Amino acid sequence: MSETPTATPTPEKSADTPPHGHVQDALNQLSTLKIYTHSPILYWWPIWVLGFVFGFVSMFVSGEGTEAAARVQGQTFVFVLVFVIFSTTVKLRGANSVILGLILLIGGILLATANLSGPIAAFIGGLDIRMSPAFYWFVGSAVFIMWTVMIFGFDKVKFYEIAPGQVRERVFWGSGDRAESGANARCKYLKDDFLRHRILGLIVTGDIEITLGDGEVWYLHNVLFAKEKANRINELIVTRPVD
Repeated sequence: MSETPTATPTPEKSADTPPHGHVQDALNQLSTLKIYTHSPILYWWPIWVLGFVFGFVSMFVSGEGTEAAARVQGQTFVFVLVFVIFSTTVKLRGANSVILGLILLIGGILLATANLSGPIAAFIGGLDIRMSPAFYWFVGSAVFIMWTVMIFGFDKVKFYEIAPGQVRERVFWGSGDRAESGANARCKYLKDDFLRHRILGLIVTGDIEITLGDGEVWYLHNVLFAKEKANRINELIVTRPVD
């Protein structure tokens, strides 16, 4: 007698798997983005760098050319100091940077036409600006200490967290934490300030503007890798957590 073949039962799909399981797994892979803003002293790094370099060089320069070398170092230090002060106090974003460039270009052409560029360059080169090694060491150390305390200390007290569908303003100690919905929020990377962000910030710093759904605007200034973080913020705030 022939036996009737028994059909192999097909495995049933687990009813425990939620329909949005893949979406939830993708959300779990999204990490919270933490953003720190920084004080304008972030851009004062050339001062302490030059202070240490010139202080070290001045200790070993002797003999002929000492006076000339000291004058070149003094002129360089003063000009860089003036440039840093100007760049961190005057904002040249967008059209303002173009206007400044045109003013400098036109001014240079006028001076060259009037045969004044040579005398002005000779006058600046003849300025007798000299500092002792102690001056460079003191200024470099003082600015470096303030720079370090602000960048790695006080600038860490307040920060921002961007989670899927939510933006938070956090305080390291004390009260003042805020959490706002990311619904209808939008983030924008502000145009570079040429002097601060491109030159002193070495192209990696920038400002971010976050507009919440109720119209309130959060400004995040002097953020490292601001452009990449602005793109990441836009990805996170449009994501909605799945219950």
